[in-house]
Amino acid sequence: MYSLPEPDPGPEPEIEPAAPRSPWSAVDIVVFAVFFLLTVLLLPYSFIRIWQIFNPALKVADLTAVDQVLLQGVLNVVLVGFIAFLIKVVHRQPFLETIHWFRNYEFPNSFLMALGATLAISVLIVSSFFPPSSQPPIERLLSSTSAMYIFAIFGIGVAPLFEEVIFRGFLFKVLSDIGGPGTAVPTTAALFALLHIPQLWGSWAGIALIFLVGYVLSFIRYRSNSLIPSFIVHTSYNAMLFGVFALGTFVQKGAT
Repeated sequence: MYSLPEPDPGPEPEIEPAAPRSPWSAVDIVVFAVFFLLTVLLLPYSFIRIWQIFNPALKVADLTAVDQVLLQGVLNVVLVGFIAFLIKVVHRQPFLETIHWFRNYEFPNSFLMALGATLAISVLIVSSFFPPSSQPPIERLLSSTSAMYIFAIFGIGVAPLFEEVIFRGFLFKVLSDIGGPGTAVPTTAALFALLHIPQLWGSWAGIALIFLVGYVLSFIRYRSNSLIPSFIVHTSYNAMLFGVFALGTFVQKGAT
C-alpha cells in the first residue's frame, strides 16, 4: 500500500521584520527635566558667587549684557553636553544621527532663509498692534549699542545652533519616539516659548508669537526629518530681528 504524497505547502509567507525598538522613553524626559531645572537654579547662583570674588558687592540686578550672554552661553553648553552624555554614554547612540543632523532634501535653503526673515517681520508687525504693559527685559538689555552687538553675535552665531539641538534635536526625537509627531511638534514649541518667557516678560503677545515661531520650527523639523532646515530658519529669523532692531536704533539716534 502506497501513501499519497503530502501536498505542496507552497511558499512560506514573508514575515516583516519588527521595527527596531526606540531606546528613548519618558524616563529620559524626566531625567533631562530634572537636570535642566537644577542647572537653571544652580548655575546662575554659582556664576554670581564666582563673580563676587572679583566684585563682592555684585548682585543679580547688576549683571551687564555681557555677563548675561556669557551665562546663557554656559547654560547652553552645559545642556548640550548633558544631551551628548545621554546619547553617547547612556544609550550608546550616534550623536548626529540621533539629533537628525541630516542633509536636507525637502526644502531649498533660499526658501528656508526667506521663511525665517518673513517670520521675523510678521512677528514685529503683529507685536506693534499689541504693545506690552511694561518694557520687556530683552529691550532693557539692548539699550546700548555695545549690548546690541553682543546679543546680535550670540543670537545669530551661537543661540540658534544650541537651541535647535536641545529642542528640535534631542527633545523632538525623544517625544516623537514616545508619542509621535503629534506630541513632539506642539510640546517642543511650548517648551521653546517657555524658555523665552524671562526675556519677554510683560509682553504676552510676544510670548504667544514666540510659541507660533517655535511651532513653525518644529513643523519644519518634522516635514524635513532633519534638524538643519529648522536651524537655517531659526538663524535667519534671529538675523532679521536683530537687523531691524539695529536699523531702528540707528535711525532713532540719528533723528535725535
